[in-house]
Amino acid sequence: MRRCLVPPGRFRARAAAGLALAALLSLALAAQAPPPATRAQTILDRMAAHEQALAQRMQGLHPRLEVYLQDFRPDLELGSVPVNDRYFLGRLGYRKHQFQLLSFLPRPEARWRRWLGPISDSLTRPLFRGWQMSWVPNGFARMLFPDPDHFDRQHYRFQFVRRGLAGHVTCYLFDVAPRRRFARGSFMGRIWIEEQNDFLVRYDGVLWGSGWTRRYLHFDGWRVNTAPGEWLPAYIYSEETGMHYGFARTLRFRAQIRLWGYDLSRAGRRESLTHIRIEGPQIKDPPPRVQLRSPQSAMLLWERQAENNVLDRLERAGLIAPPGPVTQVLEKVAANLVVSNNLRLNPGLRCRVLLTTPLESFTIGHTIVLSRGLIDTLPSEPVLAAMLAHALARILLDQQLNTRYAFTDRMLIPDSMVIRQLHFRGTALEEQQANQRAWALLAHSPYRAQLANAGLYLRALEASETGLPHLLRPLFGRPFFHRGELRWMPKLVSIAQPLQPDNLKQIAALPLGSRLAVNPWNDEVTLENHRPLEILSPRDKMPFELAPLFPVISPAPAVQAAQPAAPPRPGVKP
Repeated sequence: MRRCLVPPGRFRARAAAGLALAALLSLALAAQAPPPATRAQTILDRMAAHEQALAQRMQGLHPRLEVYLQDFRPDLELGSVPVNDRYFLGRLGYRKHQFQLLSFLPRPEARWRRWLGPISDSLTRPLFRGWQMSWVPNGFARMLFPDPDHFDRQHYRFQFVRRGLAGHVTCYLFDVAPRRRFARGSFMGRIWIEEQNDFLVRYDGVLWGSGWTRRYLHFDGWRVNTAPGEWLPAYIYSEETGMHYGFARTLRFRAQIRLWGYDLSRAGRRESLTHIRIEGPQIKDPPPRVQLRSPQSAMLLWERQAENNVLDRLERAGLIAPPGPVTQVLEKVAANLVVSNNLRLNPGLRCRVLLTTPLESFTIGHTIVLSRGLIDTLPSEPVLAAMLAHALARILLDQQLNTRYAFTDRMLIPDSMVIRQLHFRGTALEEQQANQRAWALLAHSPYRAQLANAGLYLRALEASETGLPHLLRPLFGRPFFHRGELRWMPKLVSIAQPLQPDNLKQIAALPLGSRLAVNPWNDEVTLENHRPLEILSPRDKMPFELAPLFPVISPAPAVQAAQPAAPPRPGVKP
């Protein structure tokens, strides 16, 4: 028997080396083959497919797009104070392979500015580029998507972070960065993908590759589940706390971008065209007896027709919400004023909500309209009663709507011309008369002991008049101020206490977005039921200020198709 010349230890070492070499060879061969699809890759690929389908669908949708922006300056006591604001409103459009904001607002420039403005801007903008910053509304429309063209694994790197919540939705969180480091316009930040169907529901970050003349802003976008398998952009918040631009200039701002009016098919009492067919023999009714209404009732019907025409047109334009629970609350407070003053109105009083942010109140016939921004900032019911009392006074003084709107052809205007052609502003004399009558209504109302709260709200408006001009610039009604002077019930200010920012118990006005929530699909408005936080410092008051948007999103309830009933079995009674 021959002995082994290799010691056992060396044999084991050579065997281990052979096995390691075989493992390396197998790994090298396996690296050449495509790796199997992992769960993360499947999630990202499905998300990318959903994003591409959403970008195609959004090209055919035209929701209303509103942008309200406030510039801030640092303050030692209040943290930050708004010093200026901007406002944009229009519908979302798709032109030249990009999403754009098609404005509804009229241009305030003079006629010569419309013709010579582009020429003068092209000459002066290069000279003053370092001293000023101009806002591009289409840049906010770009924030509807992280990347509408190619948000996929071929163009971006995705790194899984953890699982988390976006509202009531369980999501996968990924950090995102472009594969090309200096790809201009690429997204970099974090995304939230809901785990049920892999839809993108939230994203926050910035667009990569900004230059010296063009700045990309940070934004936080939220989407709402309007139907099973459909998440649409609804809320976007943008903020910069210290962006340097130009020559030693710093940009500090907050902006809220809201979208609504995705489905306006049922707005303005529109219904689908259906064919009505009567089976059986024809039934002939006797011809109706022709009767003429009295001149007084005919005039009331004519005025009501003009009122309904305007309300329907504003609802079809996506500017007024349909009746709902909020209008019932407004009508209840208005009814307290009517009953306590022994008033009789024919036709009856109605209330509606304007979906825009600027603070305004106006009347359309016997309908009182308050803007969403105004209702958001009202701190209590007596302040709301004061707003309704002023509008009710205009109705009682017979400051009626022009009956020329009773002709339907005057409503056949495009949505972009609604704000420019419809106005409901009274004269200065009518406003003075309405102030006196409104004071009498409030003096005989259940809110007469709390009218100082309404005066305190007006004092807060006076303090913000110079810093927030666009917030106090109405779209349809008459402004609260004229040349810096309060013209809206100044008698209430005389009975109010002075503003005390350090007094934590004095709440003059609420921040924007404190009360109402708008369904972006059908424009329904509901009251928020969140519990207000305790005010611990003057910074927590934030009167008329913007705040980050954190909507409580949740999956839409599944629509269960109605199953046809099974035919009864023979001999069995149903």
